[in-house]
Amino acid sequence: MTDVEAQNLAVAHRYIEQFLGKGDISIAEEIFDEKIQVITGLKPTGAINGIEEYKEVFSGFYDAFPDVEPLVIQDSFATGDRVVVRFKSFQRHVKDYFGIPKSDRVITFHETHVMRFANGKVIENIVSATNLEFEMLMAPVLTPLILT
Repeated sequence: MTDVEAQNLAVAHRYIEQFLGKGDISIAEEIFDEKIQVITGLKPTGAINGIEEYKEVFSGFYDAFPDVEPLVIQDSFATGDRVVVRFKSFQRHVKDYFGIPKSDRVITFHETHVMRFANGKVIENIVSATNLEFEMLMAPVLTPLILT
């Protein structure tokens, strides 16, 4: 692994563990390119564009689904300008989200993030997830957004 790949991997772990795992959006400017683009189910109508939109979208999610135990990174690797991280997290649905009333259920999230780096910052992140519990909970809201 090159020095740049090792640095990118360290930034990716910080992103996953602190930003996603602990909801610490204060580190966004340190780890994201200002024009970051994120493809995620948290915005089913299209890509998240830019740091401010990402902080807003993620803050809303994390406020409604805070973690109940530390996120676990299951696998990660870096090659060239790409880093892949696979993790599992457990979040409790404590507030209404997109009109879905709080359920107090603990939801297990299984995600794989494929990140592209430029100048030591994440410029693109494509999220692939097996989050059936979350998707079923959110189905009344997501179905018309996705299938129309």
